[in-house]
Amino acid sequence: MAASNSQSLSSRAAFSIVKAKRSFFKMSMREKVLALLFGFALAALWFSWQADRHSRLSEMHTTARRTENMQSMQLAEGPNTRETYANQISQIDLESLPSKEEVSGQIDALVRRFGFDPFDLSEARTEEGADLKFHTFQLVVNKAPYSRIKSFTEAVKTELPFVSLERIVIQAQTRDDNFQDVRYVFKSIEYIK
Repeated sequence: MAASNSQSLSSRAAFSIVKAKRSFFKMSMREKVLALLFGFALAALWFSWQADRHSRLSEMHTTARRTENMQSMQLAEGPNTRETYANQISQIDLESLPSKEEVSGQIDALVRRFGFDPFDLSEARTEEGADLKFHTFQLVVNKAPYSRIKSFTEAVKTELPFVSLERIVIQAQTRDDNFQDVRYVFKSIEYIK
């Protein structure tokens, strides 16, 4: 039964090819050219689709390979990473880490001590970890002389040991070159009890 079906299929295909040849040779030259152009356009469209599909599959394969390599590296280095984390955390007196409010108050007091006016200390953005909270503070100071900015930056480094200065953006004022506008970004860590 299966042999007769495949034979029937092949005979139908052969008949269709013969019929297509006869139809093609009966066409005028113009119709032949248009039929060939149409066939080439369909073939080009099919090849384009296949190339796009192949590139997407290749990209997915590359992404999967990268993910696999990264995960295997993380699994291999996991114990070392945990051990390093535990060692570093054990060296820090977590109870002495200031809270978000304490850090904000310390920064505010330091800004006022240096006489910056006007200034804007925004509310801290907080990211929570397993045992720690990471706070980001942004301070904007307008119309400050460079010498005072430099002194303030040094004071932050020495007087606020648990606050890291992530970024400073200094921009000269357009009206007066003696003053600058400054944007500080501070980071601090708080232990969750």
